[in-house]
Amino acid sequence: MNNLTKDNLPKSMRYGLTGSTAVAASSQMARFSSVNGNSYTAGGANEVRIRIKASGFLDVKHHFLQFTITGATNTGFVDTHAGSFIDRLTIENQGSIIEQINSYGLYNSIRKNYNRSLDEVVKDNCCAGGGNLAIKQELGAFPLAGADTAAAVKTASDAFLAASNGLVLNTALGSLGDNVDAADTKVYQIQLESGLFKNHFHKALPDGLSELELVLRLAGNNQAFVAANGQAPTYTMSEVSFNAPVFKIEDAGIMAEYRSIVASEGIMISGDTAKTYINNVVAGTGVKTLQINDRSISCKALVTAIRLSGADNTIEIYSNGSYGYTFDVGQTQLESYKYIIGGISLPAQDIKISVADASKNLGRVEEETCKALSLHGESYCNSLVSQSMIEGKVDAVYTTNLTDTKSLDVPRGLVCIDLKKFSDDGLRMVGMNTSQNSSPNVLELNIPTNSFGHNADCTTFSLCEAFFQIDGNGGLSVVM
Repeated sequence: MNNLTKDNLPKSMRYGLTGSTAVAASSQMARFSSVNGNSYTAGGANEVRIRIKASGFLDVKHHFLQFTITGATNTGFVDTHAGSFIDRLTIENQGSIIEQINSYGLYNSIRKNYNRSLDEVVKDNCCAGGGNLAIKQELGAFPLAGADTAAAVKTASDAFLAASNGLVLNTALGSLGDNVDAADTKVYQIQLESGLFKNHFHKALPDGLSELELVLRLAGNNQAFVAANGQAPTYTMSEVSFNAPVFKIEDAGIMAEYRSIVASEGIMISGDTAKTYINNVVAGTGVKTLQINDRSISCKALVTAIRLSGADNTIEIYSNGSYGYTFDVGQTQLESYKYIIGGISLPAQDIKISVADASKNLGRVEEETCKALSLHGESYCNSLVSQSMIEGKVDAVYTTNLTDTKSLDVPRGLVCIDLKKFSDDGLRMVGMNTSQNSSPNVLELNIPTNSFGHNADCTTFSLCEAFFQIDGNGGLSVVM
């Protein structure tokens, strides 16, 4: 009892000041605009270039990309989130590619479904034209009154009341985003899903870093929008800028020490990025084998989205917001899957799937998905995907924005394997080293009975750790 200190007291009774006074500094919001024009279209000048060179520390944790979308013809709806307007994201430094994510709109949609909290959904609905929480009203079909009499009308109304009173409806995250009519000008702000900008531990990009070039390739009209069959909405993107706070340390002694450390040791920042692999699955039964030639020093997960082949070119299909396991509601088609990496089956036993109501089995695949998409140091992701949101048909089509958008019907189910060895935010290289495998990595999809009725595109993202190294001269290199 003689060793008691203030640490033995409850926190509510420790009155001493904690923390340290912040170092003298200043901060301002920096805006970096596009340098290769101001107006871009999917069918014309479709590449945006932004040069980023901060005179201080760039606080990328609070970055956002701002742009204006102007509707050119017909009405289109944002497919899931305004990230759908980007098909490829590239970050370059001194002529070298530091990070590149292909099929960015799809990758962004996956992150928005599995790595957001509800408050972020509301924020993105305002800032990024994203879909909001919605309820689908389904009361069934009721016949007209049998006769033009009070008794017949009462019979029909009683039946309607009995079916609808106290009816429990599911609330789900919709895939139908903001409408963009012809001549509309909508301004969106989005955060980019980048391993450098959304790095582990929210590190600011260091003072003295040489110029970065952010290159964005625009998505096609039918890839960015969803609309009714026969509609042909188009868009123009303009006034594109990258925005982030820049802060300067005003203590000369601290900055001298900082520059000395950078000159002698350099700086390393780590973050999770994605490599993209695309395979096609021909309609039919059997075991479909997809080759995934990933070579990463720390692959944390493999995440595969199964979509209708040609979805990016089909206006009535949610090309970014629809991926799942079946083309027929209630009918199990993909019955199981496994990845084979370095000749080893992962997991050891196939992950089984059933969307049929009488034999539903979706827990195991959702468990693996939530582990695979967890952020650095976390055990599970912040999934917004419920059971009803992964059992729908992949090729569900938009019809009208009033009653049948399929916004809540399109599935958000993924085929995943978690490859992390540990979940600890203090460790690096927690994934599997796939760079030393001599044999190809494959994904086996087992479709033994009910065949896919359509050809499918399978887009696999290798979620891997990227290690960004800044040398004493401000140059940036990457290992992943």
